[in-house]
Amino acid sequence: MAEFTLYTQENASAEAKPLLAGSVAAFGMLPNLHAVMAEAPTLLKGYQVLHELFQKTSFNAQG
Repeated sequence: MAEFTLYTQENASAEAKPLLAGSVAAFGMLPNLHAVMAEAPTLLKGYQVLHELFQKTSFNAQG
C-alpha cells in the first residue's frame, strides 16, 4: 500500500504554504487530502478552485 506524506505549513514547499493556509482558513483545520495534495501545489490549487466553483452551484443537502 502506498504511503503519502502529510505536509503542514512548516514542512511544505514555499509554493504550497499559502495554499495550506487557505485551507486552514476555509475549514478551520487542514484536511488530510489537502495535506497530501501539497506534494503538487498545482494540484492543490486546482482542487481549491474547483471547490470554490462548486460552492457557487445550486446543489444543496436536500438535492
